Amino acid sequence: MSDKTNPFTPTFGSVPPLFAGRTDVKSDVLRGLEGGLGEPNRISLFVGARGSGKTALLTKIAEDAEQYGWISADVTAIPGMLEDVYERTQEAAAEFVEAQAKSHLTGVTVAGFGATREIVDRSQGNWRSRMNMLLDELNKQSIGLLITVDEANISLDEMRSLVVAFQHFVRERRKVALLMAGLPQNVSALLHDKTISFLRRAVQHQLGVIHEEHEVRETIKKTIELSERTVQKEALKQMTIATGGFPFLIQLVGYHVWRQNSQRNEINLLDADEGIRYALADMESRIFDVTMRELSENDLRFLQAMLRDGGESKMMDIAERLSVNASYASQYRRRLIEQGIIGSRGRGKVGFEIPLFKEYLEKRIDS
Repeated sequence: MSDKTNPFTPTFGSVPPLFAGRTDVKSDVLRGLEGGLGEPNRISLFVGARGSGKTALLTKIAEDAEQYGWISADVTAIPGMLEDVYERTQEAAAEFVEAQAKSHLTGVTVAGFGATREIVDRSQGNWRSRMNMLLDELNKQSIGLLITVDEANISLDEMRSLVVAFQHFVRERRKVALLMAGLPQNVSALLHDKTISFLRRAVQHQLGVIHEEHEVRETIKKTIELSERTVQKEALKQMTIATGGFPFLIQLVGYHVWRQNSQRNEINLLDADEGIRYALADMESRIFDVTMRELSENDLRFLQAMLRDGGESKMMDIAERLSVNASYASQYRRRLIEQGIIGSRGRGKVGFEIPLFKEYLEKRIDS
């Protein structure tokens, strides 16, 4: 990377030059590609809130899969997704697979030693038939197909069709893998759909905050050094704390801090403080505001009841503050956990999952 180029990538879907955490997840999936047909990680779900790094991880794994003899078809769950899978597979397989439209010999004239040839359009047939043709060609060269789906959502009928077809690919012992990423509530809806119960056996990778502070610190430091700059120890400490271990915030803090006085080789504490201020404002508009708009009135009441506590809230206290029974409170607990906003903290306790979201709510809700 060239000198004085900002090495941080706070853009959704961009692959950062260095990852903090996620090493085990990435290794598990890649080992699954390297192993045999029965590897469970060949069908995996990445689950996490906005900014948890789902898309970036999908992209990175798809890139690394090439080293193991796989090509990838990377799509988003929107209308036309199935055809997009087919087209992306064709593109990725272009150097290995002959064109789908081919001619074949239909007859021979013995006396004249002639032959007649008919053009057959092999692209005819339904989606699964056309995919089978591609997979057959890839199989001849021992090449696997990795399908990645971002923003997985059961409201799209093609989502069901893909999962059902993939199940048949597996039963037919084809060399395929399926990785899907989605928000917690969307993945939950997928898993509860009876028509694709096969998906419940998929490996789930929960992508939350990165708790290993040293990994976050080293990732920030080494990313800065890619641009041939350095960072003071106290500035690095402030940056690490400010991220809360949240992947998107790591990139956001790094990006804004790096921009302060970028002509200087060393990043100091003043740069860190100013950059963090910009990063937190950016986080509010790009993550928190969107999350807030999706909350129902009762969701907000539940979260408001949690604001009175420190790091953890007891469910019986929340129910009492809301003047509801435990069963009713549990419904909203489940909803908010599925949205990735709160998480379990042991029996009968919950806490905020997204770093700084509690502080954001405190500014906007009269607690």
